[in-house]
Amino acid sequence: MIKLIQNEFLKLHAKKSMYILLVVLAVLEIAGAVIFKKWAPPEIKMEGFIMFAEQNIGMIATFATIFGITLASRTITEEFQKGTIKQLLIRPRKRVTILFSKYITVLLAILCVCIVSLLTAMLIGLITFGGDTGAVTFTILLKRFAYNILPILFYPTVAFLLANIFRKSVLPLVITLFFFFIEGMLKMLVFQFAQGIAKYIVMFHLNLNMYDSNVLLSQGAKPIFTEFSFTTSLLFVLAHFAVLLVASSALFQKRDVL
Repeated sequence: MIKLIQNEFLKLHAKKSMYILLVVLAVLEIAGAVIFKKWAPPEIKMEGFIMFAEQNIGMIATFATIFGITLASRTITEEFQKGTIKQLLIRPRKRVTILFSKYITVLLAILCVCIVSLLTAMLIGLITFGGDTGAVTFTILLKRFAYNILPILFYPTVAFLLANIFRKSVLPLVITLFFFFIEGMLKMLVFQFAQGIAKYIVMFHLNLNMYDSNVLLSQGAKPIFTEFSFTTSLLFVLAHFAVLLVASSALFQKRDVL
């Protein structure tokens, strides 16, 4: 498994897409710091590097999710399109092992982008705004980052399943990105017209920060469903991850290699 993951990272390294994304995020963070430093109103104060990093988590999460969806959509389909899947399957490895080495690579690449970008934001914030800490502590920063992990990883997992259904990467990419970008609208429509089934839709449970008592973390959000707690919502989301991965495994094992 480890050698397969190393092989996948070598492929990712050759494409340079992850490095390009890291550079883009660093440039955006630098631009944000400069704009805030020069043009922010006097009444709005950036209380040190941790607050600056916390302000960038949303942007990092969005770009990391899009990157993860793109990577998950292509990692399987390109192997079939190029015919390189045959070279993988003739090795004495189970199909499940090959499949999950690709999935783990996708997850690790996403986490790498998130962590490096967050550390970069902290460094930029330290240079620009100093080392003071205000209301946003390092613990709050880590918790805010942790709360964003599930949504960041969920949509690439969906794209990974779709990539095992379709033979081209375009459809998994477009379908997953479509639902990712209209998630807020879909939740609003479902809650308005089908509130009874809303609690059974995973999108309503991805943002676990609503269960946090700290206003800085919950951002004013409150639990939507009284019958759910942090633990039950987390288990509900993890159950969806399990279903998506089991379905991906079943489809990949039955897929014909021409």
